[in-house]
Amino acid sequence: MLVVDAQLIVDAPLPPIYLSLTQAPGHLYTTAPVKGARIAISGNGRTFDYAEDPQSPGSYLPSGLAAPVAPETTYELAIATADDRRLRAQTSTPGRLRVVELLLRDDQTLTPLRRLKLFAELGDAVYQAPENQIVYQQGLIEAILEEELDIPAYQLAIFNLEEDSPLLIDADFVEEDDLEQFERQGASPPLSVRDGRARLPWFAVAFAGRHKFKIYAVDENWFDFIRTDPEEGGGGFGGLLGDQFQRPVFNIEGGIGLFASAAVDSVGFTVVP
Repeated sequence: MLVVDAQLIVDAPLPPIYLSLTQAPGHLYTTAPVKGARIAISGNGRTFDYAEDPQSPGSYLPSGLAAPVAPETTYELAIATADDRRLRAQTSTPGRLRVVELLLRDDQTLTPLRRLKLFAELGDAVYQAPENQIVYQQGLIEAILEEELDIPAYQLAIFNLEEDSPLLIDADFVEEDDLEQFERQGASPPLSVRDGRARLPWFAVAFAGRHKFKIYAVDENWFDFIRTDPEEGGGGFGGLLGDQFQRPVFNIEGGIGLFASAAVDSVGFTVVP
């Protein structure tokens, strides 16, 4: 079967598209890129053709200048292979997502303790800002969105930007060889965000250092995939995601994979012991 992988992010350029083939059970799996396909994405009254990336088999890039992905727009993907197989998919992008405030709250009374700096104010200097130095598990970090969007769900993701910062979990049972079980990044299952407030779950943080916290407003395709992907069952920081599904919901005609869209904004802070 054809396998497609492309995620459109609002206000970012049109993304690369990856096209490959599944292989038969019992065979050693190697990358099976599809070459010579005709690929186009249509939306906002325009059609954008794609061309093969000569440096990366199975990867296709927009021909010419890649237009930014528009909010609240339907995009259609059309693929025709050299052996005349067809794949089609459609995504409707969310509206723009914007974090307007980042607060540290008292974890008992929920009283705001201080306001943290945003990337829009300081850029990457947020990681050095005194306001953005957060003592591990002291207080609640809450991102306040400009508005709630009409979408099926949000997804939260956190990335530790260090390579060798110390583990913060104080447990005698943690041996040096056990450190691999603690991830420096993770993503949640689909979540609702009440009253435009997204809170960081502390159990997603295991290491000290700089962290980037991303909030995704996802479309129906993204939502269906992350709620049904059996590979994610028990993983990330979401628990039993996809526990009842033997295969994901793909929303792809003529193949499998992901053609989806999201709007995203991010905040940054530094976690200290």
